[in-house]
Amino acid sequence: MTLTDGDIERIAQLIFEKLLEKQKSFEEETEQTYHIYDELGKVEIVSEQEFYEYELDRLIDLERKYVEDEEFEKANIIKNKIRKVKLKIKKQNGI
Repeated sequence: MTLTDGDIERIAQLIFEKLLEKQKSFEEETEQTYHIYDELGKVEIVSEQEFYEYELDRLIDLERKYVEDEEFEKANIIKNKIRKVKLKIKKQNGI
């Protein structure tokens, strides 16, 4: 029994679809999870995007506190961390 070009094409298409399913399943299984802790110690699992947004808010508050306390060296360090988090957010959003 010989396979026609149509048969070979159909088999190739089925294999490709199976590979796509496996890839999607693998990506879902290996997706990173991020944990956020509130002031009461409650843990929440969030997406990467949500984690970065939470971290950005936290750093902005910390920078503001350091500026109010006139701890400008610490505020500058936090400012650099804010810049890095913003870059990660932009990268994730494809901007």
